[in-house]
Amino acid sequence: MSPEQYKPDQFKNDLKRVLSLIRTGQRYLEDGKVVELSALESRIADLCEQARTLTPEQRQEVAPLLASLTEELGQFETRMQQEYSDIQRQLRGISNTAQATNAYAQAARTK
Repeated sequence: MSPEQYKPDQFKNDLKRVLSLIRTGQRYLEDGKVVELSALESRIADLCEQARTLTPEQRQEVAPLLASLTEELGQFETRMQQEYSDIQRQLRGISNTAQATNAYAQAARTK
């Protein structure tokens, strides 16, 4: 296989793996698990480097997959922001409960 034929195929395979990582991360978020983003970040950086070496024709060939990547990342980002907001609300609730408990404890001591 010539490099021109191999490169887009390898790029597509790598991109599909990244899409799979994103979907796995989304499932982890839904299950309340911790999502490690460093592997995803480095794989996306590698894809960007590979994309820079593709010819215009090769880029056109992989454009639908890149559009999928953009969409998946957008959805993943939205889901992560929702989870972050939920965690912040929970922490505020814990903080408010702790403040109330401390206030009640102080009031009980002063009686």
